[in-house]
Amino acid sequence: MRIFLALTFCLLTIDGFSQNKRSLLREGNQLFNDSSYNQAEIKYRKSLEKDQDYFNASFNLADAIYKQERYQESSSMFQALINNTEKKSEKSELYHNLGNSLMNEQKIDNAINAYKHALRLNPKDDDTRFNLALAKKIKKQQEEQQNQEEQQNQEEQQNQEKEKMSKKDAEKMLEAIEQKERDLQEKLQKKKSKGKKVKSLKDW
Repeated sequence: MRIFLALTFCLLTIDGFSQNKRSLLREGNQLFNDSSYNQAEIKYRKSLEKDQDYFNASFNLADAIYKQERYQESSSMFQALINNTEKKSEKSELYHNLGNSLMNEQKIDNAINAYKHALRLNPKDDDTRFNLALAKKIKKQQEEQQNQEEQQNQEEQQNQEKEKMSKKDAEKMLEAIEQKERDLQEKLQKKKSKGKKVKSLKDW
C-alpha cells in the first residue's frame, strides 16, 4: 500500500533555527527513502525537539513508525494529525495513511471509513479507491467465513442434539425391554409358586 510522505523545500530566507529543523527533516526523509526507518524516526524526533508543532516532521514520524509495524502507535498519530491541518490535500493523505495503518491492525470497518474520508477530500485518488475496494473485499470474505463458521456451529449443535435424542430413545427402549423381561420373570415365578395341587389322601 502506498504511504504518503510530507516533503520539505529549502527556503533561502529562513533563520538558522528553522534551517536546522528542516535539515533534520531532510536527513530523515533521505533515511526513510533508504528504508532506514528507525534512523529516520530519530531524525524526525530531533526535528520536533526544535519545533514540536512542526507538522511535516510529525507526519513523517508517523510514517516511519508505521513502516516499523508499530501500527497502533501510527494510527493514533495519524488520527491526531488530522485535526492539526486545514489543508484538504494533507487531510486526504492522513486519512489514506490512517486507513493503511488500521488495515494492518485488522480494524477493517475503521479502515473503510478512513478511506472514504480520504476520497471525499480527494475523489481523484486512485490509490485510495483501490485500497477501499480491497478493504471491502476483505470484509466481505471475513463475513462469509464468519457465516460459514456460524452455520457449521449450528449444524454441530443440531447433530449433538440428535445424538442426545437418539441416546434417550435408546435408553427408553432398553428400559422397556428390561421392564418386559421383569414382567415375564414375575409371571413365571407366580406360575411356579402355584404348581400342581397335591391330592389329599383318602381315609381308609
